[in-house]
Amino acid sequence: MIEKIYLFAVVLAAFFVKGITGFGSTLVLAPLFSFVVSNRFTTPVDLLTCIPTNAYLVWKNRKSIDFGTVAPLSIMLLAGVAPGIMLLKTGNDLLLKSILGVVIMALGIEMLYRKPGHKGSAKPNKLFLMTVGLISGVLAGMYGISAFLVAYISRTSEDRSQFRGNLCSLFLVEGIFRLIWYSTTGIMTMEVVKFTLFISPAAALGMYIGTRVDTGLKEETVRKATIYLLIVSGAALLLRSIFSTL
Repeated sequence: MIEKIYLFAVVLAAFFVKGITGFGSTLVLAPLFSFVVSNRFTTPVDLLTCIPTNAYLVWKNRKSIDFGTVAPLSIMLLAGVAPGIMLLKTGNDLLLKSILGVVIMALGIEMLYRKPGHKGSAKPNKLFLMTVGLISGVLAGMYGISAFLVAYISRTSEDRSQFRGNLCSLFLVEGIFRLIWYSTTGIMTMEVVKFTLFISPAAALGMYIGTRVDTGLKEETVRKATIYLLIVSGAALLLRSIFSTL
């Protein structure tokens, strides 16, 4: 019973963060869940709770979505997810994780000190945009990492509404794809579905509180919260790689 209360509280906190920033729920949920349940159980639970919350944020910010950015990124994201999942089966590349952690932290620090007005000031190069989508898909398939994609969308979005709309649209597309994949490979079990139904009120409440708090926050405050989450994500990835080698 205590374990269930703990997991319920973790989900509440995770989706409170997502309600404010538009992402970050997995960053909170995954490590805290790992103390009591396996990663094979955590990943599909996280996926099932994120699909409806992403759908809600997409609907809420639908008028700000830049489909010229989302459409090609979605295609390349899906193209990268499948080989990423296959590569995951061949082993765990600790060096790649370490490098990626450093890159994500560097991106976050650069965004923190970038002067206002650079964000979304120019249309992204199509080749670069498609490369970002493909790399993000491979990383999502291999490690479940979305920070690289978050950093890119943050750099190219005009405001937080467009940031959330674009990002959650991509999360939703990728999430539905993974749901189909998990369902056909036996990862999505009835136990996962039942537990997700149990903690879904916590996800809904966390999202509600987070979005209510968000309406009272300044654009700059939310921007910095997003950046700090990126830096923490990169640092956590780097430290996890270092300690796994010890």
